[in-house]
Amino acid sequence: MGTILEVKDLHLSFKGVKALSGVSFSVEEGAFFAVIGPNGAGKTSLLNILSGVYSPSRGEVLFQGRPLRGLSPQARARLGLGRTFQGLELFRGMSVLDNVKLGAELALPPYPPLFPRAQVEWRLRAWAEEVLDYLHLSPYRHTPAGMLPYGLQKRVEIARALAGRPRLLLLDEPMAGLSLEEKQDLARFLLDAREEWGITLLWVEHDLRAVLELSDQVLVLSYGEVLYLGGPEGVKKSAKVAEAYLGGAV
Repeated sequence: MGTILEVKDLHLSFKGVKALSGVSFSVEEGAFFAVIGPNGAGKTSLLNILSGVYSPSRGEVLFQGRPLRGLSPQARARLGLGRTFQGLELFRGMSVLDNVKLGAELALPPYPPLFPRAQVEWRLRAWAEEVLDYLHLSPYRHTPAGMLPYGLQKRVEIARALAGRPRLLLLDEPMAGLSLEEKQDLARFLLDAREEWGITLLWVEHDLRAVLELSDQVLVLSYGEVLYLGGPEGVKKSAKVAEAYLGGAV
């Protein structure tokens, strides 16, 4: 196992306001890496830089040893860097299957392959169907995504990201708005995806209990700076984390 992601001295400012300041860390292949912190800490800004939505003011991001500066989100997806969003970004009028097929298309090269489009469609559908089956979404394959309950829509978004065959999957608050049972199901799906498909997971999540139970590394941000980086046990023991994130002693 090697390092899949390196973040070096990231800075990001919006009209003079610092969103990130000197953020550095690395993620090992196969890790379940968490990013936590209070509101406004810079968590989503960090994901936006990693996925190519924002460009940093300073610093560097390397994915599998390759610098990502200048690459679009689509180009990063083709390299194996997937992303889900805090708000649902589904095509609500399209079927669940078609939403997931769009994710599968991200794994295709930017230029048309030599074999016929019909064969491409068959491969896309086969892989999308496999992901739907894996996430127990097959009964809803022909249902418009917008007609599903919120918890299932969240699962469809994760299915679409997994259909892009990512090596590293960025998850922005995947458990937000889910019931306890839905959170447990999602945790099982993510752990299985890491085990069976070799996917590295980096997630931003507010459910601290889930973070401490599932993650093997935790990065704590506060006002755009690294407050803590290490194992989940250290989060419980850090007075600085308690003050910034929990508002007092643990």
